Amino acid sequence: MATSSNLSSIIRYYAEKQKSPFIDFREFCAYVKKYAEHHVEEQVDLVKYLGDPTNTVTAELAGLEQKHLAAVIPNGNKKLIVAITYFSMQFALQYKEIGKNEAVPYPTERELPKKFPIYAIERKQAEQYIIQCLGSQNLKSPLLNILVFARELPPLLLPACVPIQLLLETSQKKIIRVCRKDEYHDYFLKKLRGSNPTKEITIKNFFSHFIDQEHSGFLNVTEGDDYYLWNQLCYYMRQDFEKIQDRTSEDTNVLQAIQISEIHSTYLKQQFQTNKKREEAIKELKVQLGKSPFFFSNNQILKFHDQSGRLLYGQYSEEDLRNTLQQMSTNGNNNELPELVVFKVASGTKYYVYKRKAIPLVIRLCNEAHDSIEAAMVKKWYDAMLNYEKLPEMTDSRKFEKCLEEQIEVNSPVLYAMLNANFMTALSLEKSDDISTVGFQPFIDGHLRPYSELLLLTSEQVMSKVKMDLPFIYTMPVISWIIALFKSSKKKKSSSKDVAEPVQLQQEEENPIKATKHLSREEALAYQAQELKNDFIPEGSTLDRELNYLNKQWNKMITKEANMALTEDVNSLIRDYTRRVCKTLTAQSFTKERVQNLAEALVKTPNMQKIGEQAALTEYVQLYILRLISNI
Repeated sequence: MATSSNLSSIIRYYAEKQKSPFIDFREFCAYVKKYAEHHVEEQVDLVKYLGDPTNTVTAELAGLEQKHLAAVIPNGNKKLIVAITYFSMQFALQYKEIGKNEAVPYPTERELPKKFPIYAIERKQAEQYIIQCLGSQNLKSPLLNILVFARELPPLLLPACVPIQLLLETSQKKIIRVCRKDEYHDYFLKKLRGSNPTKEITIKNFFSHFIDQEHSGFLNVTEGDDYYLWNQLCYYMRQDFEKIQDRTSEDTNVLQAIQISEIHSTYLKQQFQTNKKREEAIKELKVQLGKSPFFFSNNQILKFHDQSGRLLYGQYSEEDLRNTLQQMSTNGNNNELPELVVFKVASGTKYYVYKRKAIPLVIRLCNEAHDSIEAAMVKKWYDAMLNYEKLPEMTDSRKFEKCLEEQIEVNSPVLYAMLNANFMTALSLEKSDDISTVGFQPFIDGHLRPYSELLLLTSEQVMSKVKMDLPFIYTMPVISWIIALFKSSKKKKSSSKDVAEPVQLQQEEENPIKATKHLSREEALAYQAQELKNDFIPEGSTLDRELNYLNKQWNKMITKEANMALTEDVNSLIRDYTRRVCKTLTAQSFTKERVQNLAEALVKTPNMQKIGEQAALTEYVQLYILRLISNI
């Protein structure tokens, strides 16, 4: 034995040396002292056993008893140390013999000496222990376990260092050994044929392959007809052997082997069901990634639900999700991009989008961004011209393009990130059926189109809308130029007066929680609704933009009048419903889950059930409720 300061290892070594698991306490203390004196230079921790080690050994034995590695029992006026690890090693050798000769019975409690403290060994349910070890097993553990079987079978002694696969193999060999006996072979073959009259050839092949021929390895009965017939064979054998009144040790051994095999079959069935659910969940994940809004962050993916409303995350593990996303976003065929492409926005959030959806998504985002960017530029130009100012982008096309780029970055960061992503240029060159169906291409010959073409927005359009809103006098060049001269001189005088903001307003902006501390119930509720918008609106989008998009998803009316009428009817239902609910709502109870529950309850009403696209309708109701409450 290598030098060790571990008391459990020393006890086992001493037991092997004297060939007995029962060790006199005083003799062992004397041995430990000599052992420490001899090896203290190699193991500094042995210094604690120098001098009189009685108290130290007693304290450590108490810890070993709690870990089921040793026990202390009285022996007249003396104390004996029971080396449980010694028994563990002995029974491990016995299992090796069973692996070579299936006629050797499994060790049971009867094989332990009478003075052995049976309470010192941990008792475990056979089903729980075997299934746990099939998942992961520590083969270096020195523990000795008692496996308790169902149906009043004698418990089994099983060292933790014995591979659970060895236990399964020996159980199969014991069952097959019985089936090969003349008195049982034809009997069980006839039973299987009787219960499966349409599977005569399958049963014959099963017996021929597994029973009649010598087979030294583990039998593959994990799936298909073999799994079914093996379980049926175990069931018939258990029925017959349980009827035996005066069982021999061999009969008991066969019943133990059958129960071990049945536990393994149960595990295989559970694994099959779990894997099937996991595969279905991953398949549904891929379907969800292809649905609107087509781009998803990690947090959004974690909230995907299946058709039954259950979270997909949990049906597959975090590792499964990570591996699936990594595989889909890295494995491409024939030097092409992978099916899932990734991009990051300025805030660092990472989004996934199918490459077949990337260009249609860019076009959709451009259409959605058109109105908000046009409105922002009209307001900016309007304010400038109202003050008789001229902005460079009003007349310079290059600066107009630069201004559009800045507006896209602010108003639609997802669109901006996609337009500047490395994969977009390569994607525009790929000849794909999904991509070729899109008429408008944001990239031509590997170059991005001008932003004015992407947004279908020109400086003339913006100026035209600005002039429509301005008073007539502002459109007269000569008069506006004269007034601008006077305005510029006045600005210089008043600029120094408007440098600082009010101190109270600045403090409220820096500390919004303090500013809302004394709000009324309605004001606090509105403030909470404003805060919740971030949980429902994708980064870079707006409430109006999302409502407009979702409205197009669930409202399929063709004529303009019918479309507007349906939208107004739904909005009216939401307003009436929200008005009633608001009477009992508080800011504390108004959470994200509460908004979702309210929307789902309204969508399930008979009038709402007549509308298709329930998922888009539910999201629309959520956002509309937030809009109503935030405007209280």
